[in-house]
Amino acid sequence: MYRTVTVARIAFLTGFFIFLFNGSQPKAQGFSFHWGHPSPQGNSVYGIAFKDGASGWAVTGCGNILETTNSGENWVISRQNNGSCIDLFDILISSQGSLIVSGDQGTILRSSDEGASWSEQTVPGAGRLYDLTTIPGGGISAAGQNGTVLVSFDDGITWIDRGPGGTGYARHHVWKSAEEAYEVGSGLFHRTLDGGTTWSQVANTSMFGLSEVYFVNDNTGYAVEDFGYWKSTDGGDSWVLVQQFSGIDYRFRTLVLDEQHWLSVTFGEGSELWETTDAGQNWSMLYDRNSTASACLIKNGNRIFFGTEIGDILYSDDLGVNVNNGVENLAVFPVAPVTVIGKRTDGTLFANNQPNSGTNNGTFYRSDDNGNSWYVPQETPGLRWVTDIEFSGDQYGVVGSYQDLRYSHDGGTTWGIASLPADYRLVNFSFPAEDRFFLGAYTTTSGGGGNLYKSTDQGVTWQVVQGGLPANGLYLACVDFADENYGYVSYYSGSVSGIYKTQDGGSSWNLVTPSGITGFITDMCWLDENNGLAALPGGEAGIYRTGDGGLHWTRVSETGARKLTKGTGNRIGAVDPGDFLFQESTDGGMTWTSWASPFSGINPGTSGGVSSIQAIENGYILGGISNRLLVATDDATTDIPGRAGEGSDQDGGFGILSVTPNPLSTNGIVRINLQKSSQVTISVTDATGRQVIPVVRQNFPSGIHEIQLNGNLLRKKIHSGVCFLTLTTNDYFDTEKIILLD
Repeated sequence: MYRTVTVARIAFLTGFFIFLFNGSQPKAQGFSFHWGHPSPQGNSVYGIAFKDGASGWAVTGCGNILETTNSGENWVISRQNNGSCIDLFDILISSQGSLIVSGDQGTILRSSDEGASWSEQTVPGAGRLYDLTTIPGGGISAAGQNGTVLVSFDDGITWIDRGPGGTGYARHHVWKSAEEAYEVGSGLFHRTLDGGTTWSQVANTSMFGLSEVYFVNDNTGYAVEDFGYWKSTDGGDSWVLVQQFSGIDYRFRTLVLDEQHWLSVTFGEGSELWETTDAGQNWSMLYDRNSTASACLIKNGNRIFFGTEIGDILYSDDLGVNVNNGVENLAVFPVAPVTVIGKRTDGTLFANNQPNSGTNNGTFYRSDDNGNSWYVPQETPGLRWVTDIEFSGDQYGVVGSYQDLRYSHDGGTTWGIASLPADYRLVNFSFPAEDRFFLGAYTTTSGGGGNLYKSTDQGVTWQVVQGGLPANGLYLACVDFADENYGYVSYYSGSVSGIYKTQDGGSSWNLVTPSGITGFITDMCWLDENNGLAALPGGEAGIYRTGDGGLHWTRVSETGARKLTKGTGNRIGAVDPGDFLFQESTDGGMTWTSWASPFSGINPGTSGGVSSIQAIENGYILGGISNRLLVATDDATTDIPGRAGEGSDQDGGFGILSVTPNPLSTNGIVRINLQKSSQVTISVTDATGRQVIPVVRQNFPSGIHEIQLNGNLLRKKIHSGVCFLTLTTNDYFDTEKIILLD
């Protein structure tokens, strides 16, 4: 029996939640995001389609849709997802001219006005709809998880499941006719001869499954796996495995130019473009992006296009001999993470990536417009792995990498050279006054240790600070000043953290013996003499707060952090590099909220990590893998939500008001407040960022709604531990941390 899904069924419940009632009252809208680099965006490009020689669209990880009107030479974001990270995987243009998009969690988008507006529906049970194709004679097909093959014969308005079922998920499928089709993927290699009524398994696949299937004529077909391919010469009736361990590996998409001449891109251990002129017997590499994956390859007129996991939309007019990029990516090392971001007091920003191979310097970025756009300045510090960037005022700045230091006295236009002793390595800077710069350093010599250094000439020369600090005796972890007088140094000895404090601008230091905190303090943020925060990424990980100058500490967030950044007022941001979340406090570090970043991962359905954070006037700059720089702007008109996981009721704002009880062992209640009627999506991710399931996608009127949460069913999907509940509306999103108990 076929399952039919229509737009009218866009509102559905999966069984995790049951709608109870609604009411009224006004909450914060969270963050909106703007891509600074790459431009227009840096998430994985999964699918590209053109309607003519000039106009085309592309879909990306985390739900962005791009558009070009000049044949792919430039692209803009026409639909940006500011909600939960739901990947979009493929796009096609129907015979009636409609744009059809498929995505994760059973998502189907449709536009009949060339992307000006979109209707959305979710197909229950379809899971990841990775591939779209047309059916000869009319029709559209979408292949997904659990052997799903959805077909539509009314231009994408309604869909019927005609797939083989099972537990695998599709990466590709093709219809040779209205009756004959092939579906391949992880655990899938199936064929139908009756339009999907029945399917037969063609062969058992390798552990990693198949990437694609295609025919070059009526009789000759290929099904591709990582180190070889299956070949049929009798129209698909029989298939023979041909192993191929040399030449091209990890083929993912093939563009057939004729029966012998093909182009192919790779996915997994390189984003490469290859060519064969003898039907795959021999291959030659035409282009290597030096990134990780290319998921699509198409031809529009005489121009070919292929996307990458770092946001590129590459094109060539000579079949790969010369390759251009329709996206601006300034980086020399395409996959390097942005590990440090600094700023001047006037808001000018600087950032540096961290190359993971070779010996060349990293890319040094500058932004003069609050992170909305970035460029590589004419003169850069010329360093490889930059540890910290710090400015005092708008003119004086210092950048450091290992023992190498660079200083600027003209706002970062030019840079002078300074250094630490050869065996010392920079930890971080803190500049309490224009005539007093400090840096912490540790030594790589036997026995460990380190020193605090001071500069009175804006970074030109540096001297060891004594004043009560043991010479070469501290394995320094961080230095931070609250103001011109009060400063703190953290160090690590054995398994014990220690702190020194100064009250006279760094001339003398006294030992503080802290209690309530153990483990390596990687960063501190002091608000005044007594109130401060410390970040711990390991051990009893979290964010700790003190109100008595470091004597006593309380863990105020159980989510690990490595870096802290002080914003305006009582705002503080935090990140543990590699985590897909960043944290924020709006009350001086008393309570914390975790926010998901819209960075997609390399593989479908995964999230990319945040590697650095810098506070700006109305939000944060987030650095990510693959040279990503994103502006997270706070759109709240009222208070930001309270600390995730405490179940506090915030009836004064919009979004998630509370989850009670929390921690959750059986059933619970989610209270949400909507400013206006909207389509609402509630989804759950586990602690790794893996999306588990969409739990609600329904239209709600404005006001307060209570939804029953089935904890038992939720634990079957995630078991126990931390998960994240994300509410997405047409205008904003909100995230709440839930702790599941056994």
